[in-house]
Amino acid sequence: MIKVHLVNNKGERIEEVEVPESVSSTGSAGNVIPEVIRMYRSRRRRGTASTRGRSEVSYSGRKVWRQKGTGRARAGDRGNPLWRHGGVIFGPKPRDFSVAVPKRVKRKALASTVAIRLQKEMVLLIDDWGLKEPRTKLLAEILDRIGAGEKPLLVTARPDPVLRLAARNIPGIEVSDVSGLNAYSVLSHRRMIITREAWDHLARWMEKVK
Repeated sequence: MIKVHLVNNKGERIEEVEVPESVSSTGSAGNVIPEVIRMYRSRRRRGTASTRGRSEVSYSGRKVWRQKGTGRARAGDRGNPLWRHGGVIFGPKPRDFSVAVPKRVKRKALASTVAIRLQKEMVLLIDDWGLKEPRTKLLAEILDRIGAGEKPLLVTARPDPVLRLAARNIPGIEVSDVSGLNAYSVLSHRRMIITREAWDHLARWMEKVK
């Protein structure tokens, strides 16, 4: 059975929390994880790239010279894509890159990624951050004491504006509450630092995922 360390904000180990087999064995998701990661990454694409085609460039449609008798190659209007400043052939247009994925698949992917982090011993529980004000220096000291490593994912039971403000000046750190957690965030960070209350919610939820 997998055990996860529970520490306080001073880095002192309080206890070892046993992870139920039904939670730590939710790691066989097949192609679900790549599919969900593709969805999250595609939604981050703005899709605003745009070019002008032959009919959109600001030129007259008048034929530049007569068809025959000049010794030059035949040519149409100045918007010819083969000419400098002409239209672009098959250029990008604004589009929506988002991909739809069923909720059941997203839930399965999240449970699987958390289970993988548990199996690789990359999850740490903390009883309370103990931050009374949004001080980045204080949070950095706590992270150093508990051995959070670089760019951890901090998970709370509910939105924590103090923790979020304290973490925003530390590169690579992401703060999320349990309701906003997703597979992409879990895989984007090497370690997960979860409050004890958030872990209780997450463990109960993972036991229900099929």
